[in-house]
Amino acid sequence: MHSPASLQTRDLTSPLDFRTFYFLLRDRAWIIILCLLLGAIGTATYLIRTPRIFAAKSVLQVEQEEAKILNIEKVQQENLQSQEVLKTIEQTLQSRTMLQRVIESNQLEKNYKLAGSADGKALSREDLATKLSKMVEVRLRKGTRLIDVTVEHTDPALTALVANSLVHEFLRENYEHNSDSSQIANEFLTKEAAELKRKVEASENALQAYKEQTKSVSLDDKQNVLSEKLKELSAKVTEAKSQRIVQETAYKQVEALGTDLNGLMMLPAVANHPAITDIRANIAKKESDVANLKQRYKAMHPKMMQAESELAEWKNALQKAVLNVPQTIRSSFEGAKAAEAALEQALKEQEAAAIDLNKQTIRYNALARDVESDRALYQSVLNRIKETSLTKDMKPGKIRVIQQAEVPERSVKPQKIKVILAGLLAAFASSVFFILLLNALDTTLKTVDQAEDFIGLPVLSAVPKFAGPSGEQRRLIVEDDATSSEAESFRTLRTALSMLGRKEDRRVFLFTSAVPSEGKTFCSLNYSLCLAQQGLRTLVIDCDLRRPMVEKTLRGKAQRNLGVTDYLTGQKDFKDVVHSTNYENLFYLPAGTHSPNPAELLAATGIDGMIERALQEYDRVVIDSAPIHAVSDTLLILNKVQTACLVVRARKTPRGAVRRAAQILQEAGAPLSGIVLNLLPRGRLHGYYYNSYYEYTYRGNYSEAQPVAA
Repeated sequence: MHSPASLQTRDLTSPLDFRTFYFLLRDRAWIIILCLLLGAIGTATYLIRTPRIFAAKSVLQVEQEEAKILNIEKVQQENLQSQEVLKTIEQTLQSRTMLQRVIESNQLEKNYKLAGSADGKALSREDLATKLSKMVEVRLRKGTRLIDVTVEHTDPALTALVANSLVHEFLRENYEHNSDSSQIANEFLTKEAAELKRKVEASENALQAYKEQTKSVSLDDKQNVLSEKLKELSAKVTEAKSQRIVQETAYKQVEALGTDLNGLMMLPAVANHPAITDIRANIAKKESDVANLKQRYKAMHPKMMQAESELAEWKNALQKAVLNVPQTIRSSFEGAKAAEAALEQALKEQEAAAIDLNKQTIRYNALARDVESDRALYQSVLNRIKETSLTKDMKPGKIRVIQQAEVPERSVKPQKIKVILAGLLAAFASSVFFILLLNALDTTLKTVDQAEDFIGLPVLSAVPKFAGPSGEQRRLIVEDDATSSEAESFRTLRTALSMLGRKEDRRVFLFTSAVPSEGKTFCSLNYSLCLAQQGLRTLVIDCDLRRPMVEKTLRGKAQRNLGVTDYLTGQKDFKDVVHSTNYENLFYLPAGTHSPNPAELLAATGIDGMIERALQEYDRVVIDSAPIHAVSDTLLILNKVQTACLVVRARKTPRGAVRRAAQILQEAGAPLSGIVLNLLPRGRLHGYYYNSYYEYTYRGNYSEAQPVAA
């Protein structure tokens, strides 16, 4: 069961989906038709009243490079591919200066079609230029170097005249500008050449004076020699340092061992000494000889004694040689140290000489660069003077006309197809806007999804709206038209309610609504008939004591027979107030005779006993109660109700009233199971999945083969 708090927080925040939008437009198609009709009338009026406009077009092409008669470049250089240059040409063509030149060259101030005004007075030159600017459109074609010059007016001959004249005046003005620029540039370059010649001579004299001062024709050779010497000395210093480190390491090792013969013999510097190596080789030989003699002679044999004596002498010699090696290593270390110091001193002297030479080279190179730059600049100016003299009288060719404007034969405005489409589109857009506006202002519940989202309760069934007079809205559609989608909606309601719990807990049903005229009696009676068609003895109790409609619907009479009020006041027995109907298993208990104060009657006696009595004889009890907001009668009969359904009429009941009614019922402890959305237009059934099932079952190919079961 949904809590009241959850009902208060739900809102219609989801946007319209495509199907909702489609059905919304279909429901209000009359607005679309009306807007389209008004749009068609307005478009036709516009086309009739709008004058025909003609357009003449001239096309200019900006060359990628200027045409060159001579293989030389101009003084003023422009990148003709840049957008800035192309845009500049575009804006210049529609400048007021160009328009004034067109007016003067063609004497347009005397042209009545252009210079005439509504009051018969001729326009001033300034106003004429403004009017002409509105006629002219200059546009650069995207991704090209083509510029379109378009002139529009009601006079076709005038459009061609103005377009061609504007292009002609632009080319003429461009030629005059280039000629003047070349003349000014030539005069400036001549003066600049004289100044540069003086600077070249001064820089050459300064370089020569520095050469004489340093007594050197070129410092490059000296610098190369010094560089080679520095590289050679640097390599020698590195090698000497390595030798010194090796000798120093060996010296420290032997010095640390002192007279330790075994330790000294372990050192590579001692073990690899040439004298030690020779002695150790002789010892090894003598030891081999002694070993051979031992196999043949005894210890006291002369040869044996002689061999052992020689071996002892060589071992003594080895000891002496090992003790002499540290002195040799020390001498080598001192020599390597002295050699390293000498080479480092020589390297420092050579570096100092290189630094001095670099100082001289810096000054020399600076003077040499000044000479080269001055010479290059001077030569460039001389070349420019020659080029300017040759090109100042040549017509520039960076812009050419590739299409002359011709007198148009057909008008370009108004474009009937576009105007008609635009008018219809605007009319359709306006109709959609008004439809959405009306939909936003509509506070009713229009779809199943909208009802579930806003109220927070499931829609148990959606009863579609059927054709026919309003008086037939309370008929028993389940019996009268059993194969209709309306009848199937009540069978769906029966199934939905039966699945909410055990049958024993779902015997008493109550149908109510937020406000009157929602169709709760129509829903309760048709639902009761569905139960009766299942073979269940069903009793319909009309508890709307102020405006009872059950008996009127079933009997077609407005007369009130014995019923609820008579039973509650004790005037009649239960069997006396229950009436049968023309339908099997369906019985009804009308509201009874008129009661002056039904609320007090219900509050005093209640209907709990009546319901318990009814459940003894009937399988199902369906109560048709009064609207929630109209009276409080419904809240007084909720004790024995097991399932409550809130009937909501689509596109009529304000959603705020429905939500408030649901909150009141839940706060009163009513077992509110869901909503019955009544009289929903068929277009509003989208999103309610069994609608397509109805069409398939009863109106498709299987309608005869699959009869509807009760």
